[in-house]
Amino acid sequence: MSGSVAGEYATFIADARKLDRLPPPPERLASGQVTDSVFVRAKEATGLLQVAAKRAAGLYRPTKRTEVVWVEGDSELAVRMAGVQIETDDGLVTVTIPVRCDQSGPVTVEVNFAMGADDAPAGLFASTFRRPIGPRLVIDTWGDALVAYAWQCVLGMVAGLSAAVGKDSRGNLLVPAEIVASKDGLRIVPMARHRFSGSSGLTTTRRRS
Repeated sequence: MSGSVAGEYATFIADARKLDRLPPPPERLASGQVTDSVFVRAKEATGLLQVAAKRAAGLYRPTKRTEVVWVEGDSELAVRMAGVQIETDDGLVTVTIPVRCDQSGPVTVEVNFAMGADDAPAGLFASTFRRPIGPRLVIDTWGDALVAYAWQCVLGMVAGLSAAVGKDSRGNLLVPAEIVASKDGLRIVPMARHRFSGSSGLTTTRRRS
C-alpha cells in the first residue's frame, strides 16, 4: 500500500473540520492513543470507497480508468471500480461490486461484512460468509478474490481517512483502531500506531461457511 494520503480523503477531513464535525488531533499523540472519531455518512461513503477501490487495484495516481481486468488461467473478469458501492446498517456493511465476463455479461456481486455496532464495538474485527452473493458462474472462480477485494476496499477507505486525520508524536500517519457501522454510516476511530507496528494497522476477517 502506498504511504501517501489520497487527496479525496484529505479534502473530506479538511471539510469536516471546517464544519466543526471533527477537531484537530492532539499535537503529541502517544503510541496507542486514540483521537476523536471520524463519522462518514452513508451517502458519503460510496464516493470515498471508490477511491479505495482504485487503490486496491494498484492505481494510486489519478486516472480515468473505470475498470480493471483480472486473469486466472483462461478466465477473465472485468471489475468496474467506478461502480463499487457500500451500504451500512447496524453492525453490517454491504459492498456491491459490478463485474462482467463473456459468459455472464454485466452482473453484480454482494459481499456482507458483520462488524462492530454502537452497542457492540469490535475494533477492526469483521466476519463474512465464505461465498459472496452473485451468479454461480462468477462466484465459483472469483468468489475468494472478490471477498478479499471488497475487504481491501473497506480497509483502504478507513485507513486512508485515519491517515488524513494527522500524525502521531513520531511523525507517523494515524491508523484505524475501530470501525462501527450503523444505519447512518460509519464511525472510524484513528489511533497512533504502537511502536512495534510496521504497517498501516492489523485486522482480522473471519469467514463463515
